[in-house]
Amino acid sequence: MKPQKLSWVTTPLLIMFILQLLGLAVLPFLAPLINSITSEAATDPTSGITADQLSLLRVFTGATLWVSFVIAAAWAAFTFLTYRAMGQGRGWARVAAIVIAILSLLNFPIGTILGVLILIGAFDPDVQSFASR
Repeated sequence: MKPQKLSWVTTPLLIMFILQLLGLAVLPFLAPLINSITSEAATDPTSGITADQLSLLRVFTGATLWVSFVIAAAWAAFTFLTYRAMGQGRGWARVAAIVIAILSLLNFPIGTILGVLILIGAFDPDVQSFASR
């Protein structure tokens, strides 16, 4: 039987996963926005940006966005796998949920609230015994 406070761990993990998916959906739209902003800055004669600098900036911006996308997708997959494994009572999932919770404490205010809920649920004795089977 699943412990009552298990939902204190799984529900915030699911909310985090959904928010991460929303962030991943928005990320591809940042490149055109950044390109339009830098193009506007390049057309301003007082900015001092050359065409070479602008093209280099676009390359670095694109590369940064792709790296961010890959890291965010991997973190979202890790969060979802932790959510599923926690529901199944896997021991490693409790440790992973604690790591996710501690890192999400820095994401004020929503991540902090979700992280505190996960930590309360993960340290519940019933959840600990459920996850150690």
